[in-house]
Amino acid sequence: MFTITFANPKGGSSKTTSAMILAEQIRHAGATVAILDCDPNQNILQWAKQREEEGRAVPFAITAPKSAEEFLDAYDATNDKVDYLIIDLEGTASTLVTYAVSRADLVVIPFEATPMEARQAARAVQLVRQTARAMNNRSIPHALVLTRVNAAFQTSEEKDIRKELEAAKMPVLATGIVRRAPYTRIFRDGSLLSELLEQGRAEVKNRTASQQERILNPLESAIENAKAFTQEVLDQLTEQEAAA
Repeated sequence: MFTITFANPKGGSSKTTSAMILAEQIRHAGATVAILDCDPNQNILQWAKQREEEGRAVPFAITAPKSAEEFLDAYDATNDKVDYLIIDLEGTASTLVTYAVSRADLVVIPFEATPMEARQAARAVQLVRQTARAMNNRSIPHALVLTRVNAAFQTSEEKDIRKELEAAKMPVLATGIVRRAPYTRIFRDGSLLSELLEQGRAEVKNRTASQQERILNPLESAIENAKAFTQEVLDQLTEQEAAA
């Protein structure tokens, strides 16, 4: 089982969105996925409850531990039962966060391309490295991912932040999570990206080509972005496994 933990001490850094699009793409590829929703807002758990209330299947096993002890119990109950375990953490430092980081095969640290967010992301990197030291210098692979990036081009601020982080020897994924409306709709509608695309195709079936493009392009672009992000995360895991 591969464990992927999403961490950042700052709330609102798109940890939950990043975790969800990763989970969907991994499940779409045929692997089994479980999610530990450790965010007090429990957005992933609420997403699942909305689907259940509407009679729609939930493609992932979702558990929402509320304490460090409950986290350990949930982790042990899930261990080796699925191909991938994805952990969405709260936006604070805590014992639960330390436990989740210590069990990760990869810690993904989402953040926006602003100086303040970059500083918070650096704090998350520091937490990962301190946790590794506390575990007799066990390697805990980690990578930062920029979120809500411009879909059309890389801004000068994003370029500067990437250069600064790379100079500080902090690994940054080449793929950023773009600012796309479909990512918001995942939680608003209790949907998967693939379901939104199916709905969009049904909606534009008898419309003009320009109307179809206006509705479908954002959905298709969001899915392509999610696929590229997922592939890079999986590549990171493969590289770590090969190096072990």
